[in-house]
Amino acid sequence: MISDYRAIDALAAPLATAGDASSAARPEQLTVYGAEWCRDCRRSKAVLDVRRVSYVYVDLAAHPTRADEAEALTGRKTIPVLVFPDGEQLVEPTNAELCAKLDRAGL
Repeated sequence: MISDYRAIDALAAPLATAGDASSAARPEQLTVYGAEWCRDCRRSKAVLDVRRVSYVYVDLAAHPTRADEAEALTGRKTIPVLVFPDGEQLVEPTNAELCAKLDRAGL
């Protein structure tokens, strides 16, 4: 398990760019719909935590009625669902997919 987190640390490191955007230009939050029993949810949250990305976590085990929100957004019942301030959604993203989106968003 430790090696999993080392891999996340290495993959999740943000790409260095010339003239990084100021934090004021970055989206403030994203929303993550998930459950603590879900390994993919924990993995996605770990990537966000390593990158120090602020997000709102909706625990669907604690608030099952909110699952309808996630399903309405994506048309799917799978988690995690990540909803970005620009409206883009990722469902069950790989670490690479999530990191690519975070790079595009300047996070």
